[in-house]
Amino acid sequence: MARVYTKQELIRLGLTEKDVRNALRCCLRRVRRGFFAPVRPCDSPAHASLHPHTPTQPADYPHTYGDIRDHSEKLKLLIRSRLPDLQPTDAFSHISAALLHGIQPPYPATEQVEFTRIGYHANFPELRIYDRALTRSERVRVGEFLVTDLARTLADLAHDYPLEISVPMISEALHWRRVGRSELDDHLSSRRRGSRTARSAFDLADSRHESQGESLCAVKFHRLGIRGMVPQVDVYDRAGSFIGRADFRHEDLPLIAEFHGLGKYYLNADGPDRASKDNHKRHMKLTNAGYTVFNLVWADLFRDELFVAIKQRIAESGPQHRERGS
Repeated sequence: MARVYTKQELIRLGLTEKDVRNALRCCLRRVRRGFFAPVRPCDSPAHASLHPHTPTQPADYPHTYGDIRDHSEKLKLLIRSRLPDLQPTDAFSHISAALLHGIQPPYPATEQVEFTRIGYHANFPELRIYDRALTRSERVRVGEFLVTDLARTLADLAHDYPLEISVPMISEALHWRRVGRSELDDHLSSRRRGSRTARSAFDLADSRHESQGESLCAVKFHRLGIRGMVPQVDVYDRAGSFIGRADFRHEDLPLIAEFHGLGKYYLNADGPDRASKDNHKRHMKLTNAGYTVFNLVWADLFRDELFVAIKQRIAESGPQHRERGS
């Protein structure tokens, strides 16, 4: 994680007030009052002390993606700046802990650094402290940081955040086998507040979701009362030839929902153009095989129109339209 300096540390490095002001126009960012972080390489000799590096340990900077992930990079700097504030029995928790565990929210969920401290609660614009019981076994070290372990982190998210945030993060951890369902279930019996939401989050989370977008689709199905959409189902044509694996297929009807995230195209080894052609070819095969295909992109996850159309299609499909022989 990128280095964060206090104002006093910058002065001890030999920077004057003028140097700091100049650096803020060049390679330095104010994280919060009194805390600063280098955010890009710089050739200015006056700023060289801000960028210590060795051949085996290059200087570390926040990543710049040009999308919503930049929000998480900004929050990581805030988390780093709060490290001196933690007491020995505290732990970073919720979104802050998830980021330190390497799991990002599907979209910006908070502007606050979060940690848990027994016997104290506070809520400020950039800091939230939860007064929660925390056992020694639920505190682990990730590098310099004491954080809630992954199961506790996900349970906190399930209890305290909406399904749109918690389900994609839990599904990601399940998908990569970083946590087991039994570990999550252990946290349900110990809490009352938020337990209904947490139960829904654990039920909706699925290791078969291959992206956070697919998890958001599952939440949207739940919100709109759409039943029977099964994730990651192999699909065949009438002759029994394999066509592909659908992101979601209805358990009884020839109805498929496909989520098209950017990764499906830009992470393809043969490039986005080839991925787009392959996807069109597959879509035609599905259509010719008698399937109704709903194609969803990121923006569709935050509006109802296509999901309402899916629900209507299911409702209109009586037994006479049910799929035969599959």
